[in-house]
Amino acid sequence: MKYIIKCISVFTLAFYIQAVAAADNAANHSAAVKKENLDIRITNAFVYIPLGASKTTTGFFTIDNRSASEIRITGVTSNFAKQIKLMPNSPWIVAAHDSLVLNPKGNFLQINDLKARLSTGDELHLSVSLSNGQQLQFTALAKSAYDQIHGH
Repeated sequence: MKYIIKCISVFTLAFYIQAVAAADNAANHSAAVKKENLDIRITNAFVYIPLGASKTTTGFFTIDNRSASEIRITGVTSNFAKQIKLMPNSPWIVAAHDSLVLNPKGNFLQINDLKARLSTGDELHLSVSLSNGQQLQFTALAKSAYDQIHGH
């Protein structure tokens, strides 16, 4: 009987140690994910004001991946439009310690079915979806293509 009690005690202690170790691993993973999220930054975000009565426009931003892992951008959403597409294709991959700069000749957001008319300076809230399930929130400013200085 004493042998059985000792076995149960050892088993219970081993189970407890495993549970504590698993909790520590989960906490460390959670901290790593939070740190990883801090290592991804979105800057220079803007959306062009569409011309005339059009409800379609384009958007741009820079995403800096300062993390040790590549990231995959699988989508962008916002309440100001019914649909936002990653163009020319998705997902967009940003290598570790690299940046992706959206521009008219490369990757850009195609924004369809705007829900309201945009004015210069409007702040538009967007959310980037990553393949690991993370969501990154950012704000883009609305601006006219004519707000820029053109060289002739």
